[in-house]
Amino acid sequence: MPLLPRRQPVGLPAMVQDFLPPAGEPVPQTLQRGIDLQRRKRFREAEFCYQTVLRRQPKNAMALNLMGTLAIEAQQIETAIDFMKSAVKLEPGNAIFRNNLGNAYNLTGNIDLARKHLRKAIELDGRLVEALCNLGKSYRSQLEGDIAEGFYRRALAVDGQSLKALVGLGDLLTDMGRQAEAVECFGHAIAIDKANVEALSGLALARRAVKGDPTLALVQARLELPMTTDRERVYLHHAAGKILNDQHEYRPAIHHFARAKAISGNDFDIALHTRLYDSFIETFDAAFFEARPKFGNPSERPVFIVGMPRSGTTLTEQICASHHDIHGAGELPIIRSLAGELGFDQLDPAIFAKAMAALTPTKARELGSKYLDHLNKRNGKAARVVDKMPHNFELLAFISLILPNARIVHCRRDPMDNCTSCFMHNFSDAHGYNADLTKLGQYYRQYDRLMRHWAKVVPLAIHDMPYEETVADFETRARGLIEFLGVEWDDACLRFHETERTVRTPSRWQVRQPIYSSSVERWRLYGDALDPLRVALGPLVQP
Repeated sequence: MPLLPRRQPVGLPAMVQDFLPPAGEPVPQTLQRGIDLQRRKRFREAEFCYQTVLRRQPKNAMALNLMGTLAIEAQQIETAIDFMKSAVKLEPGNAIFRNNLGNAYNLTGNIDLARKHLRKAIELDGRLVEALCNLGKSYRSQLEGDIAEGFYRRALAVDGQSLKALVGLGDLLTDMGRQAEAVECFGHAIAIDKANVEALSGLALARRAVKGDPTLALVQARLELPMTTDRERVYLHHAAGKILNDQHEYRPAIHHFARAKAISGNDFDIALHTRLYDSFIETFDAAFFEARPKFGNPSERPVFIVGMPRSGTTLTEQICASHHDIHGAGELPIIRSLAGELGFDQLDPAIFAKAMAALTPTKARELGSKYLDHLNKRNGKAARVVDKMPHNFELLAFISLILPNARIVHCRRDPMDNCTSCFMHNFSDAHGYNADLTKLGQYYRQYDRLMRHWAKVVPLAIHDMPYEETVADFETRARGLIEFLGVEWDDACLRFHETERTVRTPSRWQVRQPIYSSSVERWRLYGDALDPLRVALGPLVQP
């Protein structure tokens, strides 16, 4: 079954017969033809070449490995892993195959298997820059910045001109709050290749652009190149929007953000999403929880920061993580994964509702203990561990059954400011509601509706953290937050911007700054360009 066409890449060109291998072409030449085509982003023709080889030699390890790399291009990661595992089984001593498999596991979040294969690749070839960078990426994903930096530095010691290493280290240094060093890395990469999309995007995000910043011209020049893919255009339009926004050119900025959304496209089904929340509100009422009073693991360690992205969740986590007895674990996918054991994320919402209704005290405790095991791997000593996956707001009913003593911090922000900020960021495909202003406003209304319901029925301790009030009276809000978490006050929480830790969210730059209020009512700068959002939000917009 062919990998292509499908969602990826956007705007895939038609297959050209002249690029395909002639009958009887030797296998090595066909493989090289496929590699050359893949480098030119002729993915259909490349796949035809690899499949041609596999029809003749089903156990050709190189062809299997290359099919795996194509599957990654197509965002079919599990398929990629299957191909790459077959290649590694046939040639276990091939460092490149090990690296590719490790990278695929990185993409699925299977960190243990990723590191196993990447370490083996480095053992086989200590100068394999790709493997060193991918291992660095693995540690970066777990907020282990110091370890990640070591691997990127090793890669640059092998090849100081490696764009992958320079950009990877630049992104990491931005996460770690070392902006000047990050800018230096991206600048070095751009000096090598002024059209490198990752470096241009990274540089735009790593610093506040001033008038006349030459990066904007480079971004615009790259947008005009016919070789630029639609996926690259999405990154570039976001970079241009960020630069123009920094320069107070608000109308052109919002135009670039809108172009990025239009190119990326999305089939997010707001009607289906609304029905999901309908089922939650109908099923999980007060009586549901009253009938299940002694469920779950009673630990008080977990703290969940929830809310819409860009609502102050990263700032709130940074305040918490500045406390000597609180660990900030970042955005953990664990709750959603555990809920998946009960059928969450299935198209039919009744599956999850029925499984929740049938959940036994024993199973609830088991699921809660699984979550705590994951926390202990991140930090086994702190009195509280913070999980700031914003969209865990959907799963407060589930959390209340498996971790009844968990504390919930709900970050809220003015709907127009919140949605405008979301629109200006290049979130993953999982945030499909961010595809356009109308859909974004509709999604926010559903989030607001669900949170209002949870506040009435869920037997969890929930603490509101309104963004506007936090920036207006920071110390009062910070002290109230720490008191809610049940630990003694620590003055370091007031100096949150000095806390050295790895932060991977879009707010990573802001949490390095002292508290500021310039983001309040920022949406008004964009005028009628935001009218579709205002209409979609309806009664939630303050007059």
